Amino acid sequence: MTVKKSLITRILIEGDQALLSRLCEAAEAAGEVEIVRQPEKSLVMTKARDSVSEQPFYLGEVLVTECTVSIRGAYGFGVLMGEDAERAYQLAVVDAAYHAGLPLTADWEALLVAEERNIRMRHRQEEVGVMRTQVQFDTTEEYYGKR
Repeated sequence: MTVKKSLITRILIEGDQALLSRLCEAAEAAGEVEIVRQPEKSLVMTKARDSVSEQPFYLGEVLVTECTVSIRGAYGFGVLMGEDAERAYQLAVVDAAYHAGLPLTADWEALLVAEERNIRMRHRQEEVGVMRTQVQFDTTEEYYGKR
């Protein structure tokens, strides 16, 4: 099974920061990382779709941090919402390692799949916690019932 690039990015952003750090360090040790564009803050327009008319519209601007690096001539790009230069750099290094075809990336799939499971479990636990606090609203008609 091959993990899609978009899923890899989501796992690395939502998952344990230590995993991203470990993968980045391994890639740095395996190949010479050249920073093409230092981590910098940017504003991007957020696009959404109206649920009724299904027409796209722009919600507004979102602050992101982005970085571009190169490993053995292969470029990697890291971008995430908010201000986090270190994580943007780490995402770019991991992306470049995949694009460069570094052999160590083959071992990362099992780690990423395990981290995805951890994320799903955490989401389920959060959902259970939210459901426990859910309030049941009854209208007077439903409460008293029509007899």
